[in-house]
Amino acid sequence: MRHRLLRLLAALVASTALHASAAPAVPADSVVSSITQQVLARSAALGPVVDTAKLNTLVESIVMPSVDFRTMTARAIGPRWRSATDDQKQRLMNGFEALLIKTYAGAFGQAAGATFRMKQTIALDATTAEVHSEVRVRGGRDPIALNYRLAVEDDHWKIVDVSVMGVWLVATYRTQFAQMLERTGSLDGLVQALEEHARR
Repeated sequence: MRHRLLRLLAALVASTALHASAAPAVPADSVVSSITQQVLARSAALGPVVDTAKLNTLVESIVMPSVDFRTMTARAIGPRWRSATDDQKQRLMNGFEALLIKTYAGAFGQAAGATFRMKQTIALDATTAEVHSEVRVRGGRDPIALNYRLAVEDDHWKIVDVSVMGVWLVATYRTQFAQMLERTGSLDGLVQALEEHARR
């Protein structure tokens, strides 16, 4: 019995060490910094009159690969996500992705000449971190607090929530989606509302 217990403890220690060594090669703050710097630089290159379609494409190619849409959509939908069909989940994720692209593009479209500064990274647990940064817009008096929450997925940090001036995106959309669900009465109604919003 004692030897069996020792073997079990050894296996647990080895498992913990293996998990700890599987930390992402690129730190969470580097992911955020790279994304933001790239978007700010390339959006500035578009010129004073921003082409919305080009900005959407820019955000889609740079930001979206580092976003965990499934987690963000599931949290924004709430408990109803568990009862959604696979087709509904995919359409909800597609609609939410389109909504996020428009949100990001709209924000960066107003950020011509902005500067970006990292502040701090807080480890919430072994696989979740919160990266605090700020964007100072040219002519603006106060910097804009821009914080990201990231989680490890397949050995990479993925964005699972974004906060602008203390307002978290997922919580905001959860309130909006709850109102849509109440108004439409079904997940299909929410899917259609998201798809119509994306087309506008």
